Amino acid sequence: MSTTGGERDADTVLITGASRGIGLALVQQLLRDGCRVIATCRAPEQAHALQTLLASAALEILPLDVVDGASVARLVEALGGRRVDALVNNAGVMYRRDGLPAVVDADGQARQEAEWMDSFASNTLGPVRVAVALKACLQRAPHPRVLTVSSQMGSLARAGTGSLAYRCSKAAVNMAMRSLAQEWRDDGIVVTLCHPGWVRTDMGGSDAALSVARSAADIAALLARLGPDDSGRFFDHDGRPMPW
Repeated sequence: MSTTGGERDADTVLITGASRGIGLALVQQLLRDGCRVIATCRAPEQAHALQTLLASAALEILPLDVVDGASVARLVEALGGRRVDALVNNAGVMYRRDGLPAVVDADGQARQEAEWMDSFASNTLGPVRVAVALKACLQRAPHPRVLTVSSQMGSLARAGTGSLAYRCSKAAVNMAMRSLAQEWRDDGIVVTLCHPGWVRTDMGGSDAALSVARSAADIAALLARLGPDDSGRFFDHDGRPMPW
């Protein structure tokens, strides 16, 4: 929550990838916290769980495909210069069968290359594109924040095996957001990243340690307390520093 003119004023939080998983849980949590929420996803008409939350006057659902520049431009037009207190870059993809590029048949090579390109388009370029497009809206807020949901799999200090395209795309977005934090420091926009934990989602699997509700509650609490000294930092979902 932010305060303007001595009165409490609800934060407006825009979330990408809000139709399911952590994004949907974040919408639910932030509405409970008293925020106004702009939930975005590629196909709002198919986001049935998200649509059920429209009973709340504090929720607005808008279409957005973060890999499509024209879609991002339409979002900016729909916002009409409104204030956005916080952007949560949550949209992303993960291909489980990706790995080291290999000499394979033409069809397999084309599929593998497409998965790599889509990983970077969604997980790296998408969050940067949306943040830059919304900069003017963020600058209208008294305490603007950008929080990108990354992964410990993008930490160079925790390099592992498997899901190589995902790891590389998350390492790239970590660097991009850390650089953006430096570029926007004088603009007063806090730019951070977080690892959501190992969460029981379609991506995390049923054996994961955290429920989506627990992860979302932790991320919402982290978002609420972010300040200028946090810009450029990488956090675990519960606010502990993560290694780069």
